[in-house]
Amino acid sequence: MAPAAPVVLALGDDLLREVFVRLPTPADLIRATAACKPFLRAARSAQFLRRFRRRHPSSCPRLLGFLLLLPNPNRPSRRKLHLLPLSPPSSSSSAAGAASGGDFALSFLPGGGGGVAWEFLDCRNGRFLLKNKVSQEFAVADPLSRRCVSLPVSPAGRVVGYGLFADYGDSSVFRVVCLSRDAASGELRALFLSSGELSWADVAGVACQTDLAAGSRAMQANRSLYWRLDGGERMLAFSTASMEFSLLDLPPDLRELSFDPVDKGEEEGASTLHLLTMSGFRIEVWAGTADGDGGMAWRRVEKSVRFHKVMTEMANPSVDLYQHGLDVVRVAAGVVFLRQWNHLFSIDLEIMKLKVLPSKDCEAGLMYPYTIAWPPSFLNPAGQGA
Repeated sequence: MAPAAPVVLALGDDLLREVFVRLPTPADLIRATAACKPFLRAARSAQFLRRFRRRHPSSCPRLLGFLLLLPNPNRPSRRKLHLLPLSPPSSSSSAAGAASGGDFALSFLPGGGGGVAWEFLDCRNGRFLLKNKVSQEFAVADPLSRRCVSLPVSPAGRVVGYGLFADYGDSSVFRVVCLSRDAASGELRALFLSSGELSWADVAGVACQTDLAAGSRAMQANRSLYWRLDGGERMLAFSTASMEFSLLDLPPDLRELSFDPVDKGEEEGASTLHLLTMSGFRIEVWAGTADGDGGMAWRRVEKSVRFHKVMTEMANPSVDLYQHGLDVVRVAAGVVFLRQWNHLFSIDLEIMKLKVLPSKDCEAGLMYPYTIAWPPSFLNPAGQGA
């Protein structure tokens, strides 16, 4: 019988990764990498870790809780950041420990004074995109590690939107997009900055007279950022791979509903965009593909059971939930976060389990699910992208 080590080496990294990507859980992958050094080396591939995460969206990345931007009644233009962890601070879980150890007052930001002088623009993969209200400089801050990367002032004219693109496999890699309206042509322009260069570049433009919808936030899927346009009929997309804009028609069913993109993984194809919404207290997933004529062909591919009864029982039996709109806040780590009036809910998309979340002081706040990068550090050591 041949020794075990030569057999493993004969398999090669590519074949090992094809085996590893089919393991049922991230815990199984971690146990496999502990078997021998060739297994660990194969699993440390940045491309493989991204692929594995996409096949296990409910467990990668790690979800710590949700971030609230609470208004200051004395100074409405300033919002206070507050993290509500999914696990209590006393919990022994790593998520609770990480959340309780973070500096969400942002006292580590340049210039001191915490986040008072900084405007919150976006949040993704444990990092915040911020803009200094005085100097107009930008920063990407990580409250868990208390690290901050200062970014130069954007040369854009009339800015209409921002987006932070973050790869969940590598906590040091990010991209920032600044949307502006060109004064001469009226085009929407994209200014792009990457963590590798830290300088702005005007990379794309699109003829679009429609502004972003009021309160529109950047959404991420398929290595692209998306913004909803005013009127609800179309959505603006920017690909960080091709550096190109596109305008996407939305299906009539989604034009008056809130939604969030869902990254279905490599097996579904990057050319298909999936949008998750809540209609009639049922989760619906719509798939859109290019129709060849510059438009989008949409079809509803999934529809869940109805959650109205259980929502009413969990929130307040005396409250008629039909009186208040049900909004999809965001989909993160395989969980959809919902808000209805002063109630917050989460639904695990893998098992369709609904939870009511703490809603004290949340009625007037903006809510962002707060996730941090997966995998653990020994699979993603410093300098190893994922």
